[in-house]
Amino acid sequence: MTTVTRSATAREPSRAGRGEAAGAQLVRWATVLGLIGAWEALTRFASGGGDYLTSPSLIVADGLPDVLTRESLTLVGYTTYRFLIAFLITAVAGTAVGLLLGRLNKHVYLGGRDVVSILYALPMAPFYPLFVLWLGLGDGSEIAFGAIHGIMPVILMTMTAAAAVEPSVLDSGRAMGAGRLRRALHLIVPACLPDIVGALKIGAALSLLGVLLAELMISVDGVGTFIALQITNQRAAALDAMVIVVCAGALAVNAALSAAERRASRGRS
Repeated sequence: MTTVTRSATAREPSRAGRGEAAGAQLVRWATVLGLIGAWEALTRFASGGGDYLTSPSLIVADGLPDVLTRESLTLVGYTTYRFLIAFLITAVAGTAVGLLLGRLNKHVYLGGRDVVSILYALPMAPFYPLFVLWLGLGDGSEIAFGAIHGIMPVILMTMTAAAAVEPSVLDSGRAMGAGRLRRALHLIVPACLPDIVGALKIGAALSLLGVLLAELMISVDGVGTFIALQITNQRAAALDAMVIVVCAGALAVNAALSAAERRASRGRS
C-alpha cells in the first residue's frame, strides 16, 4: 500500500509539469493564430494597402509560389551557405576567445570586456565597403561581415560566464589531478553551457542579419538581392513570403541550438 502511494505521489509532479507545458503551448499557438487573424483582418479592411500591404492569405497564394521557384531557392541556398560559414566562425572563434579572456586574469577580463563592449556598440554597416575593399565582392566579404556581427556578443557573454565560474569548482578539479585543458573541458565549459548557448542564439541571429545586410548593399545574388528586387517592383506578397522563409530558418537554427543544449545538459539538475 505504501509503495503504491509513493509511486502515485512521484507521478504527480510529472503530470503537473506536462499540464503546464501543454498550457504554455496552447497560449503560444493561440497568440500566433490571433496575430495572424488580426493581420488578415487589418489588410482586408484597411484602405490604401495596395501593393504595399498584403494579407497572409495572399502571401500563401501569390508570394510562396514565387519563393519556391528554382531560381529563388538557389538564392536561398547562397545565403544559407554564407550564413552557416559565418555562424561557424562566430561559434568557434567567439566561444574560444570568450573562454580565454574570461579565465586569464582579472585585468585581462576587465580590459577585454570594455574593448569588446565598445566594438559591439559600433554600427557595422558603414564599414562594409572596407570588407569589400579587403576581400572583394562575393562570399568572402559577406561571410566576414556576417561573422563580425555575430562574434562580439558571443565573446562578451562567454567571457562574462567564464569569469563567474566559482574558484572552488576549479580547485576541486585541480585536487583530483585534472590538468588545465581537462578542467576547461569538463568544468568551465559545462558550467558556462547555458550562457554559451544563449550567446550563440544571439550570434546566429546577428550573423544572419550581417549576411543579409551585405547582400542588400552590394551583391548580385542571395536573399538580400531577391528582397531588394521585390521592393523595387513593389511586390509585397513575394517580399513577405521570403521574409517568412528567412524567419522560419532562423527559428530552426534556434531550435537546433536549444536541442543541443538539452542533450549536452542531461546530467545537470
